[in-house]
Amino acid sequence: MIFGPLVEEVRTAVKRANEKLRWKLVNSDTGNKAVAHWLFNEILQPEEKPMKNRYWFLPGGHWIPINCSPKWKVAVLIPFRDRFDHLTILLRYLIPMMQKQLLQFSIFVIEQANQDLFNRAMLMNVGYLEALNFTDYDCYVIHDVDNVPLDDRNYYGCTDMPRHFISGLDKFNYTLRYGGYFGGVSGLTKDNIIRINGFPNVYWGWGGEDDEILKRLNSAGLHITRYAGPVYHYDVIKHHHTSAPKMKERFDLLLKSHDRQKTDGLSNIVYHNPVYEFHPLYTNISVDIRRI
Repeated sequence: MIFGPLVEEVRTAVKRANEKLRWKLVNSDTGNKAVAHWLFNEILQPEEKPMKNRYWFLPGGHWIPINCSPKWKVAVLIPFRDRFDHLTILLRYLIPMMQKQLLQFSIFVIEQANQDLFNRAMLMNVGYLEALNFTDYDCYVIHDVDNVPLDDRNYYGCTDMPRHFISGLDKFNYTLRYGGYFGGVSGLTKDNIIRINGFPNVYWGWGGEDDEILKRLNSAGLHITRYAGPVYHYDVIKHHHTSAPKMKERFDLLLKSHDRQKTDGLSNIVYHNPVYEFHPLYTNISVDIRRI
């Protein structure tokens, strides 16, 4: 649905890019992640034929409009584990929407590659740091895999950030779970993320990390933008299995969040080298994260 008759050419291009990637990673001159600028410069070259909607496609879900100079470069970060049925639905709607908005954008799926409790915020830190290896994005949209935008006018550019994109969810009759809700889909600039020391690494299980991120933003004096009205409504894809268990310690962690802000986040995150794999619609970054 995204590529039309060019789908086989796209699959061939993605296979070729993965072969180049594997060669680069084992090469002593380029395998050091500290100098991974070659990801865009040498591997991810636009295909000779533009895609429909007049976009250059780069293997791994990277899109650059042809007929204009895009105002914003946006990285979409999707924390992820075992939700492939949700991912296909989200990308089917999200990619055409962002193309209509004439954005340059990349889709990163940050996959937790272990069976520990899911840690959404730590995966957000990994996604932000690894996306720096690709290009200098103007902003980062953190996107839950089961939240689907309903209106193409919900602009994903980098204006008015930090921003919470959701005015209402179908599961709450198109209202918010509570007034201070900052989950689901949110956007921050690089400066926003640096000022709050990224995202907390201590939330293993469901809940709490969004509330702490909001507290960090407020503590840094950053005003949150949220627009009202049905343009900013989302549907939540129903889960077909048990959700992650709620984290019992989340309320205690929230009470002490201010004391941890400078020491918990980008400043202390440690993780093994992630595994990259390019797919037609996204770049998968698989990482084995551990408690710090």
